[in-house]
Amino acid sequence: MTINDFFGYLGIFLIIVNACLFIWSYRRFKTTIALKYFSIYIVIICLIQVISFTHYLLKINNLYLSHFYFISQFILLSLFYKALFKKWQQKLIDCILFIVLSALTIQYIIKPELYYKFNVLEIFITTFPIVIYSIMHLYNSLNKQGKFMLINSGVLMYLTTSTLIYILGNYIASNTKNNIITNIWFFNKILNVGYLILILLEWKKSYLQVRSR
Repeated sequence: MTINDFFGYLGIFLIIVNACLFIWSYRRFKTTIALKYFSIYIVIICLIQVISFTHYLLKINNLYLSHFYFISQFILLSLFYKALFKKWQQKLIDCILFIVLSALTIQYIIKPELYYKFNVLEIFITTFPIVIYSIMHLYNSLNKQGKFMLINSGVLMYLTTSTLIYILGNYIASNTKNNIITNIWFFNKILNVGYLILILLEWKKSYLQVRSR
């Protein structure tokens, strides 16, 4: 097993563990709406990544799954941050949700062939707002103890860097034999593992202690 394979399997293992822990915590405690949306998010992303990884092992094209990944991530993380934000910020999220989903619907009606490749516009307009939300949440938490700060740090770290990688996805996908390209995907796997570890640490900090009381 190569180190590249190791991080691939580790990422799948961590996201399955996180999905189980967060869905259990929500069913057990049901503390906040934010926890509900994040639990749904991590379960759906887990399913998409497991299916995508299975496609990879079977050498089946899995690019079409990227659309489900980015759109579901955008919707559920938007709702997650909406539950943490002030009223005027919640209205902003509602507006952005409507604009982005409308734009993507129109785009796929006009150009359905985009379904079979990385959609650069989709990647940008579904991830950039989430990065902005994470910065807003960080700002909101300057004068008070913010919730889900480890998750927020992971979102900011992972999406900021991985967005550029995915925007270059079509070029990367067509140059898989290039060593530099291989290293870029490997770097993205490391970032993903780091993100999932922060999510796991957030669960340990917020819910393992509650369970132990």
